Amino acid sequence: MILKRISPKRVTSADNFPRQYLHPKSNEKLLLFFAGWGMDEQPFLHYSPVGKDLIVAYSYTDLLLDERLLAGYREIEVFAWSMGVWAAAMVLPELQNSNYPISTCTAINGTPFPIDDEKGIPAQLFKGTLDTLSDKTLEKFRFRMCGSKDLFNNFLDKAPQRDIEDLRTELIAIEKIASTKSATAFQWHQAYIGKEDRIFHVENQKRAWSDTAYTIIDATHYPEQLFKHLLK
Repeated sequence: MILKRISPKRVTSADNFPRQYLHPKSNEKLLLFFAGWGMDEQPFLHYSPVGKDLIVAYSYTDLLLDERLLAGYREIEVFAWSMGVWAAAMVLPELQNSNYPISTCTAINGTPFPIDDEKGIPAQLFKGTLDTLSDKTLEKFRFRMCGSKDLFNNFLDKAPQRDIEDLRTELIAIEKIASTKSATAFQWHQAYIGKEDRIFHVENQKRAWSDTAYTIIDATHYPEQLFKHLLK
């Protein structure tokens, strides 16, 4: 897992500094955002929360989290999107046990069950994505994720800078980890479900969040307007 702290200074993939020194802690409050599969920091560089730092987590080839970046904050608000919901659910209990000041945890268009016919992405669909992954199928996936030509083109303007083999490695790792480690009993405070989500189907999300307060929103899988509202 990679963590990147976002600041008004634009971060690019050309930065060669150690992760923990990219941008020093500058506020007492932190927004910790677990992005989805295939992401990096690029789609979220323009978010500049007022009075809070923003750290983006991505690349779930492992679930090792560099806690040094989280040290020293008075309050940590957690938001997780898509496959990031599963990744967050796997690492947050340990953070809570280590007394990190996590105040709220919000899930967005994802579930703690990454490969699940009833509560996540159906196994056949996940396998098909992995088996056929290419530049062409990735483009189709991103279009389904965005749901409209305008949002798709907007996403492409700030698309992640990762290659197909890197994304394939991440999918393989998610499949392997999910098959050996079950979802935790971690309790989320709330969940948002996009009624036009074509990645994590609405009914599967509803089943996954049967014991959690959730809100149905008018959004596709990539809910940019909700991100703008929450990551501020």
